[in-house]
Amino acid sequence: MSHNDIVVLGVGLFMLVHLAIGLPLFVVLGLGSLAMITMVGVYSPAILGEVPFTAMNNWALLAMPLFILTGDIISTGRIARQLVRLGRAGVGWITGGLGMATIMGCFFFAGTSGSNSADTAAIGKIMIPPMVDHGYSKSYAAALAASGGCLGIIVPPSLIFIIYGVITSTSVGDLFLGGVMPGVLMAACMCIANYFVCRLSNWGAPDRVSFRFSELLHATWDARYGLGAPAVILGGIYSGAFTPTEAAAVAVGYCLFVELFLTKGVTWKDIPKLLARSGAISGIIGPVIAFSVLFAEVLAILRIPERLAGYMLAIPSGYVTGVLMIFFVLFVLGCFLETIAALIIMMPILLPIGTSLGFDPVHFGVYVVCALTVGFITPPVGINLFAASAVSGVPYLNIAWRAWPLCLALSLAVVIIGFVPWFSLWFR
Repeated sequence: MSHNDIVVLGVGLFMLVHLAIGLPLFVVLGLGSLAMITMVGVYSPAILGEVPFTAMNNWALLAMPLFILTGDIISTGRIARQLVRLGRAGVGWITGGLGMATIMGCFFFAGTSGSNSADTAAIGKIMIPPMVDHGYSKSYAAALAASGGCLGIIVPPSLIFIIYGVITSTSVGDLFLGGVMPGVLMAACMCIANYFVCRLSNWGAPDRVSFRFSELLHATWDARYGLGAPAVILGGIYSGAFTPTEAAAVAVGYCLFVELFLTKGVTWKDIPKLLARSGAISGIIGPVIAFSVLFAEVLAILRIPERLAGYMLAIPSGYVTGVLMIFFVLFVLGCFLETIAALIIMMPILLPIGTSLGFDPVHFGVYVVCALTVGFITPPVGINLFAASAVSGVPYLNIAWRAWPLCLALSLAVVIIGFVPWFSLWFR
């Protein structure tokens, strides 16, 4: 083992310890990069400022604060409630219907927010109280909101797909379209899992109501503005009217106009609060992206990704083993790393492997992002667990325990997406 290998291993353990004790992720990434730069001498310490600044000076990343603001506007106004009503009208009559309505509400909300945590918080605030009133365990109700929130970065528009496209030079528009059918599959698998959980526990029995087609039509009409947002965004991108980055600004303008003048769910007095809250969230995510790029660049100079990819490729494996191995690696990483950091750090390693296995670039991008979403509901870093805990008051480990059937359903859906390219390439 060379000196550089010992340094990387030691710094990696140092970083894991500091993550475990709760140090912010961007601080851990920055300190880890500084330690490697100092101990190995691959760079001048001056890049601690240069590389993060260059990483953030990216046109595509302008979409990040705008999609976060879009999610805040929707969750504050009436669009989220209208979308939940639509989900409830469609599946509320089935055993476990309120739980399914929560998942479907997250699916529809994802089409306008592009954010998993906004999805979880907005739908959780609306749906957890009525689920508890109808006999659901509060921890399981929170787990449903957290699991449904995973769809927030799969159903277009998706902030993570934009970042993936920037990292790998993959068409963001194709990634957006590629996320539609996987989102449907993941929602369906979670609804089926919820059905069996409710049948075994009797939690869903009180919320049975008869299906009324008239109610579905009324709910669809009521949710027309929320359903129109993804149509406007995707239609504009594919007609050439605006770029995926500009689509984020269009989403803000569309949702703000709807909430201010049509549904009147947001007032002018709410706007400063929305801007401040969205700015605070963007300020948390921004440094993570900046120092993730720095950390990934240091690893690349040390040829760590290249060597790890070589080791993995040297393992005798076919397509089936390769797909399952990639899922396992991403699942474990998703438990410990924030999604953006995991993407930036791991793509130099996994992209050559995916190419060697014959993955289409869009299919591989959708598969990787879907695999990482499972980490949103697995401790210790599961962001959706914390968001659901914040809106429900249930300890996040209790939510994680109740979420395991939904986690299995998501894992099954992700593996199917990996083996069946049609789900990601249906539009071609």
